[in-house]
Amino acid sequence: MNDPLKIAGFVVFTVYALTSVWLLLNSMVQLHLLWHFKRREKKRLPVQSLQPDLPFVSVQVPVYNEKYVIRRLLTALGKLNYPRDRFEIQVLDDSTDETSQIIDNEADWLRERGIHCTVVRRQERKGFKAGALQYGLSYCKGGLVAIFDADFIPDPSFLLRMVPHFSDASVGLVQAKWTHINRDQNSLTRIQTFLLDTHFSVEQGGRHQAGYFINFCGTAGIWRKECIEQAGGWDGEVLSEDLDLSYRAQLKGWKMVYDKSVEVPAELPCVIQAFRIQQFRWTKGMAQISKKMMKPLLKAAVPVGKKLHGVFHLLGSFVFVCLLLNALLTLPLLVFRNLYPEFITLTHYTLVTSLNLVALTLFYYTGTKSSNSPGTVRFGTYYPLFLVIYMGLSVQNAIAVLQGFAGKHSPFVRTPKFAAVKAGENAYLRPKFNGINLLEIFLFSYFFTGIVLSFYFGDYFMLLFFLMMVYGLGFIIAHTLMLFQQQSMALRTARG
Repeated sequence: MNDPLKIAGFVVFTVYALTSVWLLLNSMVQLHLLWHFKRREKKRLPVQSLQPDLPFVSVQVPVYNEKYVIRRLLTALGKLNYPRDRFEIQVLDDSTDETSQIIDNEADWLRERGIHCTVVRRQERKGFKAGALQYGLSYCKGGLVAIFDADFIPDPSFLLRMVPHFSDASVGLVQAKWTHINRDQNSLTRIQTFLLDTHFSVEQGGRHQAGYFINFCGTAGIWRKECIEQAGGWDGEVLSEDLDLSYRAQLKGWKMVYDKSVEVPAELPCVIQAFRIQQFRWTKGMAQISKKMMKPLLKAAVPVGKKLHGVFHLLGSFVFVCLLLNALLTLPLLVFRNLYPEFITLTHYTLVTSLNLVALTLFYYTGTKSSNSPGTVRFGTYYPLFLVIYMGLSVQNAIAVLQGFAGKHSPFVRTPKFAAVKAGENAYLRPKFNGINLLEIFLFSYFFTGIVLSFYFGDYFMLLFFLMMVYGLGFIIAHTLMLFQQQSMALRTARG
């Protein structure tokens, strides 16, 4: 075979096939978690009895410029029905705006109610959230440390329901389930529930029930202070400090419990920019932890099944790299199919990897229906939108993953919260047009070209994929541009 173009075609097909196989394998692992989840779904955690003397709990609240939501959280913490002489609230305030004044006022209100509340402030925001948690740890009086992000609203019974799990001295963490206070706000919040509800039902539930590695989700959980210290403490050099500490602790032999019966509502990002910030941080952080913890995991003396699921867990964000690369190769494959007939047969073989879509649909359908979250999100209506938006999001997320693997550091950019504030009026939302936006526009044109070529060749094998990518990227681009317009109008109005 001396045709360089045909050789290039076989190279393209090989890479396409390999990425397709990886995506399928990832889905099969997810289905295995689903099997564990369904097999033991009716199994309940053993009821733990409260110790005669309740342990002292330190409640840490890491805060950085959260003026819209921090009062709501501190008010909720003031209603905890745990004995007031057995817990403290420690607000780790790195804020640079009026959030600090709100915190001081609320701290005074809490003290008036007989609740011990301290506000800890650092000279510099070194290590971001992880740095604040580590700094505050030395001041914690409790042997147990509960952590809440500013937009969460714990129920008064939270501590009383979670603390009994620590009667087992080997338990280092207990994680509660997230729910959503604004799931029905708009299309963007509705589609996020597919990902999060499935994570907190099938993924966390399946991993916990099967005895695999699970992870702290950054908030709405309680750590044993000794576990944090023995595992090496919080690492401010990575963006997913929660996943990092979770694996280090479990590799040290600590147990982690997921209690899905304890639900803590929080706010979902309701505008595209806030959503993008969150997703970029999560995917890059997971890639960083994959790079950091993969070798210790592979060396660990744990069962093969547990290790395999740990590998796929840590490589979860790598799916976006495979998805984007797979997508980029569809257009040249369309051309090769119409230049060399043998590629028609080869690409037809890859239809078996379409089982990936079937597996994912079953996975998310079960996860969504099993979540028991309040509100109604119609699966048939919003699941297709969920798929195409996450396909479109693969552009920025793949870049985030590659940065994480390459060791490129970036600051911990918190997800802007809104409460009842409009997007255009949010002081923390200042979107800027950047290279990723330009790349998304270019790729929108790229996949639109695929649609045109499909009709030109009369070959519709890749057409559905092109349509999904165009719709997903179009949604992201359109909502990003609308947000720029809202911000611009708000600034003009503010200037009079």
